[in-house]
Amino acid sequence: MEIVILIAAAGAVGGLIKSLVEQKGAVALPRIEMAQDGTKYIHLGGAANLVLGAAMAVLTATTPATAVFAGISSAFLAEKALERVKDLPLPVMSPGKGN
Repeated sequence: MEIVILIAAAGAVGGLIKSLVEQKGAVALPRIEMAQDGTKYIHLGGAANLVLGAAMAVLTATTPATAVFAGISSAFLAEKALERVKDLPLPVMSPGKGN
């Protein structure tokens, strides 16, 4: 069980490194922002990279060294996947059609 905690922590460090590189030495804190249409949303900032890094490290890494790399790369991969998914059309379900 201790190795899982160590790998998760190393993955979180990878996510922190990704935040530092992306924002030139700073880490954005979570905050509430407003979109152009007036809706409010929570911007997770660097916390999202920590969580993604830890999760992907636990799922894919076997050593703390590979966990750091999994943490760095998983945040990049998750961002790219989300960018592609947001442009996909959502299926529309018709009521009463048995969908």
